[in-house]
Amino acid sequence: MSIIGFSSGGAGHLGNTDRMVQAILDRSGLESEFVKLTDLTFSGCKGCVDLCARPQVCRLDDEAMPNYQKIKEADAVVFGSAVYSGNLNAIALSFLERFFGYRHVTPAIKDKPFVAVICGHRNVDDAVEQIQKKLRGQGTKLLGIVKYLSHSPPCLYCGRHRECSIGALYRMIGETAHSLESTAHLFQRWENNCETLAAIEEAAAKLREEVTAHKTMVTKEVP
Repeated sequence: MSIIGFSSGGAGHLGNTDRMVQAILDRSGLESEFVKLTDLTFSGCKGCVDLCARPQVCRLDDEAMPNYQKIKEADAVVFGSAVYSGNLNAIALSFLERFFGYRHVTPAIKDKPFVAVICGHRNVDDAVEQIQKKLRGQGTKLLGIVKYLSHSPPCLYCGRHRECSIGALYRMIGETAHSLESTAHLFQRWENNCETLAAIEEAAAKLREEVTAHKTMVTKEVP
């Protein structure tokens, strides 16, 4: 495996976060695996440090566990999170929290190349700061953060926006929300945004260059 990608996008469909992560993997041209975290049943770190200290990888036995070893073995990682209430969502935070298993004696994923994907309907600044802190705290090599603002709040598909005056859609457009039809054109897709398209291509190119350069260096070092 060269690259592994994770997305905490909403369950039951392939949303913008999922498709952005997958697009970076595909455009890198490298062998890859995509994991949708919302398809897994797992928890955050439970502090069972006696399990992870020696192998330097999370050993909490649930559906997320195999992926922590895959991260150690991968040449690079793409990590995407949807933004809920201005923050990385709880699925993403729970998964990242268990990176604690890598930090015993020596940082086990130091210099591992990462690309982050952050997708929300309005403000994603706090989520960007969170992912930077989480990944840089592990000593990873953060190649870039691809951001996308969809301006499409979940109210558009929750089904009750016409009677709701506390949700994001009402805060955005006021009373108009009560008469708005949820038509397809309101659901923005990253594929239609030129800046995001360019950022996806740039991120994929950086990953490809980083992985290729590393493999070339390793080959030269082998006697």
